Amino acid sequence: MNRLLLSLTFSLVWLYSYGQKIQECSLYYYIETAKENSPLITDYRNQTEIEQAELKRLKAMYTHSRLELNGDYLFVPVISKDGGRTAFKWNARSATDYYGYDLGESSGSFHAGATWTQPLLGRSSYKIAQEQAKINTDMANNRIRMEEHQLERSVTEQYLLCLLDKAQIDFTDSVGTVIEH
Repeated sequence: MNRLLLSLTFSLVWLYSYGQKIQECSLYYYIETAKENSPLITDYRNQTEIEQAELKRLKAMYTHSRLELNGDYLFVPVISKDGGRTAFKWNARSATDYYGYDLGESSGSFHAGATWTQPLLGRSSYKIAQEQAKINTDMANNRIRMEEHQLERSVTEQYLLCLLDKAQIDFTDSVGTVIEH
C-alpha cells in the first residue's frame, strides 16, 4: 500500500512539474511563432536586405569601371513581284518590280561600338550612400525590436488571460461552483 501511495505521489509531482514546463515552453513557442509570422517584422527584414542589395549596386556603379558593347544592323526587306510571283527578299538588289524602300535610298547599314566608363569622383558619392544605407538599416532594426517587444507583450497578455480562464474553469470543475465576491 505504501509503495502504491509513493508511486502515485511521485507521478502527481512529476505531472505537475511537466505541466509547468509545457506552460513555460508554450509561452515561448507562441512568442516565437508570432515573431516568425509577423508581416511587419518580415517587411522590415526585407527592407534591410533590399538596402544591402542596393548598396552593392551603388558600389559597383560608383567605384567600378564599366565596359559596354552596342551595335545595330539595319536591313531593308522588300516584297518583289518579278516574274508574276510575289516573294519576300532581304533587299531590293535583284528586284525590278517590288514594294518597299528604294535601293538608291538605303540598302542597310551595320554599326558596332564599345564604351568604357571609369568613375572619377564616385567614392564620395558611395560614402554618402553607404551612410544613408546604415541609417536606414538601423531604423529598420529598431522597428523590428519595437515590433518584437509589442508582440511579446500582446502574446503574454493573451496567454495569461487564457491561463486565468483555464484556472477558473479547473477550479469550477473541482469545486462545482464559482465563489463570487
